[in-house]
Amino acid sequence: MIKLKKQFSNFYDSIRISTEANDMIKKRETLQKDFEDYFPGICKEHDISVNKSDMEFFDQGSYRLNTTIRNKDGCVDRDVAVTFPLNINENGDPRKLKKYGREALLINNVREPKIKEPCITVSYVKKEDEYLHIDFPMYAKHNGKLYLARGKENSEEYKWEEADPKGLNSYFDSYLVDNDQLRRIVRYIKKWKQEKYNSSDSKNSIPPSIGLTLLACTNFFSSTSSEGDDDLQSLYRTIKNIVSAFSLTYECGQLVKAEIFCNLPVTPYSDIFCKMKSCDDHGVKFYNRLKKACDNLENANNLDSEYDAATYVQKVLGDEFELPEKKSAAATTKNIREHGFG
Repeated sequence: MIKLKKQFSNFYDSIRISTEANDMIKKRETLQKDFEDYFPGICKEHDISVNKSDMEFFDQGSYRLNTTIRNKDGCVDRDVAVTFPLNINENGDPRKLKKYGREALLINNVREPKIKEPCITVSYVKKEDEYLHIDFPMYAKHNGKLYLARGKENSEEYKWEEADPKGLNSYFDSYLVDNDQLRRIVRYIKKWKQEKYNSSDSKNSIPPSIGLTLLACTNFFSSTSSEGDDDLQSLYRTIKNIVSAFSLTYECGQLVKAEIFCNLPVTPYSDIFCKMKSCDDHGVKFYNRLKKACDNLENANNLDSEYDAATYVQKVLGDEFELPEKKSAAATTKNIREHGFG
């Protein structure tokens, strides 16, 4: 019998976002239309030629991959990339183009886009709570390549960074297409991140979702039988593989540095976890938390009692993971070494 099959199925249904809500579809379409209608004219005012017919919009990120989960605060994230021909030698400051993009999406007192380092973000609020935000990364097409507009509005650090967002989509598709168990594992690991990093003060301390998705893909352990997929075993073995991929440094028996090397598989081939490496403590916490999750899932695998096994899974995925009915005290369990809460 596959352990906790029903509980994992119900949990997955509760955390995933599989289709766009009508409200999100309408807002995305409205934003795209406003950008198409106003951005070329704003650029023309600054002697930059951008034709509406040359602009292209496409999905990227977790919505494109169908790996989005519900946020604890109910807010939904959406990524819509836009590309347009532009000579980046003549227009070397991407911050200016992002300002023009913000102006195209701006509706005073109604819609207030913000310029972030990799994109423009439009947030929607109900009763003072943000429930949706849509990110617009902007790419310039130049000499057959795409360049991402990087830089905050007034930052001294900015650049057009060569990128391959469609290539990245294709890379993830090679793992995720027709692999429903892997897609579930990605969502479980994102949920683990949500549980363990929800109150983090520093963004640099939080493992980026794209990095977790890539690690899940490259370290995935498939577990299935004639009874179906065993998500508990798959999640445990996948996280165990990720934990084993860390490079650890000890001093006097104390773990002082834990690094995991994971580069984008396409241009610009950058280190996805580079910001976490700004402080050794970030990597150590990341490793320790993943190791704790691995220990708890190992305990869950080793227990005969589904109720007791589910209590260990809850330590990894949170209280939303339901507990099955508790069996009588006469039920036997294997002897295991207890691990602390994760």
